[in-house]
Formats: sequence, structure tokens, C-alpha cells
Amino acid sequence: MNLIKNNPYRIVGLLVGATAREQTKQISRLKKYIEAEQDPVDDFSFPALGNLHRTIEKVEEAASKLNLDNDKINAALFWFWNGNPITDEAAFEALKSGDIEAANEIWGKLITKTDEEGKRFWKPVTGKNYSAFHNFSVLNIIRANGNLHNAVVASLYFLESDFVQKFVSSVVDETHKTSKKELQLIFLNQLYTDLEANKKSLIPKFLEILNNQDFLAKQDFMIRFVQKLIEQIEHKIETAKNKRKASKANAAKAGEELFTSTANDLNQLKSIVGASDLKYTSISDKVANEVLQCSIDYFNDSQEKDSNSDYWETSMKLAKQAKTLAIGKLTKDRIKDSIETLEEMKEKELSQAIGVLKSIKYAYEEACRQIDKQVEEIQYDTIGTLRVPRFNISINWSKVEEMKRNCLAWDKVTEVIREAIPPQNIEKIKRASNTTKVSEYKSLVNFLTSKIPYSYKNRIEYINYWETPKTTTSSSTSSTTSRTTTGSSSSSDFEFAPNAWWILGLVGLFIGAIAGGGGGAVIGALIGAGIGSKFNN
Repeated sequence: MNLIKNNPYRIVGLLVGATAREQTKQISRLKKYIEAEQDPVDDFSFPALGNLHRTIEKVEEAASKLNLDNDKINAALFWFWNGNPITDEAAFEALKSGDIEAANEIWGKLITKTDEEGKRFWKPVTGKNYSAFHNFSVLNIIRANGNLHNAVVASLYFLESDFVQKFVSSVVDETHKTSKKELQLIFLNQLYTDLEANKKSLIPKFLEILNNQDFLAKQDFMIRFVQKLIEQIEHKIETAKNKRKASKANAAKAGEELFTSTANDLNQLKSIVGASDLKYTSISDKVANEVLQCSIDYFNDSQEKDSNSDYWETSMKLAKQAKTLAIGKLTKDRIKDSIETLEEMKEKELSQAIGVLKSIKYAYEEACRQIDKQVEEIQYDTIGTLRVPRFNISINWSKVEEMKRNCLAWDKVTEVIREAIPPQNIEKIKRASNTTKVSEYKSLVNFLTSKIPYSYKNRIEYINYWETPKTTTSSSTSSTTSRTTTGSSSSSDFEFAPNAWWILGLVGLFIGAIAGGGGGAVIGALIGAGIGSKFNN
């Protein structure tokens, strides 16, 4: 930690509490060593804590920082203090010899105790151990295997005690006034700044430690930090929004970056104010809404461009990430609706194919019913409520079956199929995971191929992919560019891509209107001409 490695007291080789005379003497001595290109080994710079390269300029700069009371306090909070020579000097000798763990053990025993079950507890701060709390904290901040939790708690215990005034008076003139709260804020702000610059990964733990402690400056420090966190998150939201608006094709990337970059900030904020605090819930919902909007814009843009990328998966991942952040009901409902819409659209090609094939099947069956109805009218008379068979009527059933086979204009049917279920959709239908729908699709295809004349089968054989996986070279007509949106018509909704649902209405006209040899008027004419005789072959 830079606060300790390059501490002004360390650079000049003095302990906190050194007198002005001692400081002057030590600086003069250091300059002589540096000019002789040597380094003293008997001062209090403790080389075991890390390399220290001293120059005359560095020494003079450090000395200047030890002339002003505020600077001296700032430096003293992160260097060793000989507050109790009886106990501290033994630890300092261990540090000089390079035995960091021995020094840590000396101070540790003075400030903690272990019960019969092996659990460690903090001792009260007393006249015998107050400097040990401070020195233990400094050592655990800097040592390689130091404990950040113990370092922070030990320092706060000391800065919360009345003995802290002994520390202050050993550092600055008696006229310098400062409070426990001010000292705590100086300590915490400096430590946070150093962590952010050198060990950013420890910040969440640092905040968690503070959140679990009670001390005078807690609210002041946390309020300042909370506001800073919120400002950081809001800036990241605005950055993502600008990127999304500048290029919807890159909206997914912007959303992913926002989700990732705000994760630690949101966790820190939650650990400070709590999961139910309005400041946390509000900003978390803002992030969730922007991540979702990135998902929506990316999906709609990819669909409009008929992208070959797996944009559904990317959009769904973002929507689910947004769901993990949503707290408010409005945000949750919006995300829920979007996820449901995406689920529906995941296999829209399959649903669209089923819809068209079902309409064709209905049209065929309705045409056949009309034929059967007119045949029945020839076979029976209606007398009151009775149906009486006619005599001397002979039906050419082969002709009837032929009429049924040709009851639809199959050339029109195949055109509709190729437009509503183009070959490229078959690849997506193959990957569909809804086994019930896939089974329904196959059943409809089998029905169609059992009815359509052989001469037309080759036009649509690709839809029967599990039996005849052939690739067609014919180009298909793109579907209409009209689209509808689910829910609101605002840009926050997923849009259905151009599709062939309009074809369902056209297929409905097969009954009679585009029938190829059967249906309403045509069937009536043929059967009417055959009354009293056989149908002609």
C-alpha cells in the first residue's frame, strides 16, 4: 500500500511522535548517507516492508510534509507509533530484523484474546495496549498476508477510544484541534483512495467491513460514498444509452458492458444502504431498464436486417440479466412481458408454419365436406324431417374422389407454402425445442403430402425435412414488411418481424374461390347435371 510504503515518516526513517530535533538530526544524517551512496540500516524505515529508494529530493519532500500539522496527521495514521515503549520497542526490533510475523504476534496478543473454544475476541482499548491497536492496524494493511478486516477494525477501535488524544498530541502541537470523527474520516478516505488505486478488488470487502461496524464517522463516510457510487452508475447508464442510440447493431454489447461494469457498484451500494433502500432499488431498476432496452433494440434491429446471427440467444441473455437487477413491480412486469414475447418469438417460424398448414388442412377438409354435402343432396330427398333415399341414383365414387383430390388449386397452395415457409425457415424449425409443436408440424406436413398431387410435391418437398432433406435452388419471395408490436407501440417493445400471417386470410379463400375442380358452384353444376344418371368419367 502506497500510504505505508512511501509514507513520509518511513522515507525519513522516523517513528510517529519523533520530536522536531530528532527529525532535523535524522534528515541531516540521511543526506550524508545518500551523498556517500549508502543507506542507513539502523533507522525505522523497516526494509522488510518493501523496497525503499531514497534520494535527497525525496527526503526533502517528505520532511516538508512533516512540517504541517494536517500533513503530519495524515502520515501518522499510516505509520508506526512508539506509544508504549515497553511493548512497542520489542515489535520494532523484530521489524528491523525482518521478522514481520513476530511483530504481528506481539501486537496481536496485546489486543485480542482467545476463549476456551478457540474463538478470538477484541480486548478493550486500555493504557497498556492503545498503541498496539494502531501499530497492528498499520502492519496488517502492509504485510503480504495481512488481514484487512482486522486492520480496519483495530484502527477504528483505537480512533473511537479516548486514548486517541495521546496519539494526536504526540504528532502535532497542542493548539491543533481535531475530533475522533475527523480522524476516522481522514483514515477511511485515505485508505479507500489507496485501495481504489492499487487493490480495487478489495473495495467491496472494505465496505462490508465498515457496514458491520459502529463508529462515529460511519454515516458521514457512507453518505459521501453512496452518492459517489450512484453518480458512477448513472454515468455508466448514460454511456450505454448513447452507445445504443448511436448504433442499435451494437446495443447488445452496450447492454452487456453496462451489466458487467455496474455489478460491483450495485453490490457495494446494497451492502451499504440495504436491499430495500430507495436509493438502491431506484438505481438498480434504472440499470435493469437500460439493459432490457439494449436487448430490445438489438433484437429488433437484427430481425429487421434478417441477421443470420443467433440474436435471439443474445437478446434473451440480456433480458434475463436485466431480470436479476429488477426490483420495482413496473420494471419486473416489463421484463417479464419482454421475456415472454421473446419465448414466443423464439420459434415463430415453427408457429407460422403450423398456422399456414392448419389453414390449408382446414380449407381442404371444408372443400371435401362441401362435395360430400352435395353428393348427399343427390342421394336423398327431404320430406318434412325425414331424409328419404332417392331411387335410381348411381354415384361415380371415383369421380367424387378425383374431385376431392383436386378441390384446391394446388399450384396456389404451393406458392403460399413457399412464401410462408421459405427454405431458410426449415433450418430454424429443425432446431426447435418444443416437441409438441414439432410433432404437430410433422403431422400437418404428412397430411398435406398425402393429399397433394404428385406433380406438385417436388415444389415443397423441403418442408418434409426429416424424410426428404433436399435443398431447393428456387428463390423465395420475401415476406411483407408490415409488422405489429406486442403491448405498447413504443420502442420498448419487441417487434414481430415481417411475416406471413396475412396468408391465413388468403388460404381461407380456397373454399370455393380458388378451388380447382370442386367447391360450391362448380360441384353443384357437375352433380346437378348428373341427376338421374351416373356421373360421367
